[in-house]
Amino acid sequence: MKSISARQTGIILFLTILANKILLLPSIMYEKTKADSLFVMMLLFAFELFILWIFFSLKNKYPNSSLKELLQKSVGGKIAKALIFVFLIFFLFKTMLTYSVIYVYLKDLVYQDEFGLLAIICFIPVVNHGVVCGLRAMSRSFELFFYLVLTGVVFCLVIAFFTNISIPYFFLSNPKDIFNTCFTHFFSFGDYLILFIFMDKIKFDNQGKKTILKFVGLGITIVLAIFLIFYCKYHDTAFMHNNAIADLLVFSVQFNAIGRLDIIAMVTIMALGLFQMEIFQYAFCESFVMVFPKLSLKYAIAVFDILFFIVYFVLIGKYEFMIMVTTNYLPYFSILSNYILPSIIFALSYKHKKELKHEKSV
Repeated sequence: MKSISARQTGIILFLTILANKILLLPSIMYEKTKADSLFVMMLLFAFELFILWIFFSLKNKYPNSSLKELLQKSVGGKIAKALIFVFLIFFLFKTMLTYSVIYVYLKDLVYQDEFGLLAIICFIPVVNHGVVCGLRAMSRSFELFFYLVLTGVVFCLVIAFFTNISIPYFFLSNPKDIFNTCFTHFFSFGDYLILFIFMDKIKFDNQGKKTILKFVGLGITIVLAIFLIFYCKYHDTAFMHNNAIADLLVFSVQFNAIGRLDIIAMVTIMALGLFQMEIFQYAFCESFVMVFPKLSLKYAIAVFDILFFIVYFVLIGKYEFMIMVTTNYLPYFSILSNYILPSIIFALSYKHKKELKHEKSV
């Protein structure tokens, strides 16, 4: 079986941690909790680390088992498929949200006009090809371009210091607003759920676990740094700027004789978007194959493309409606997919391990 290393796993997590958090999220969070949104993000990241701990525990107990095998042994085939189907729905909408945010950024700042058909023609075939090539090939691509993407993100942060920034006011929001904002943006997280989908394809030891945690820490640090510098730059007008990492370069797009620097942000965001969509679509397709084992990965890709077109263009094609769905309705679903379901899987695995020990003793 083709597996991926701890370093490649860490890079995948780094990319998912940045997904849907460095463009629109700082702006819409500021409307409710102002600069205290930084503390909201810290709280949400703390919740997420609990899920990562669950995954590490599962890998220690069942280093070679897949999620489907683990669930089938614990609750049977039908219930296992129902649980995995929750992941399938989550990754479908996760891909759509990622596409929506990046598409609107490109439409407003690059093309300044509708180019929906062109965007689909450019994005979907590339993402499909990445999924067809498989997890190992995708991981190697991410590993190859990792430092290029990291350099682009860090460059945007550094250049922001050449603009007018000052420390914003903190502790203006009450605890109720903090927790309400946490709930509203649950769907923007779920960063570690992909690990459960291909847990049997990940190989690492204790040293590898430290490697994964280093990339996780790097991703969290970068997201928090973007939030902090964004609020230091815009203060009360932060809600008006919907593309945080790109807007860090505003007022500094002309830098001596170098020319416009916002092209760096554009290339970085496009690369991140493609990689993130590949990860989420691959997770959808793997979930699909586990639910419908008689169908191959290629059928899963075809189903995803059809669902993407139908759900996105027919039901939630409007950007504002997409954001409303992900902040008003999908948070309830996220409680199930992001926290309850991993906890159930962990509890079932613990029960199954006790049963195995009992059978061996008998």
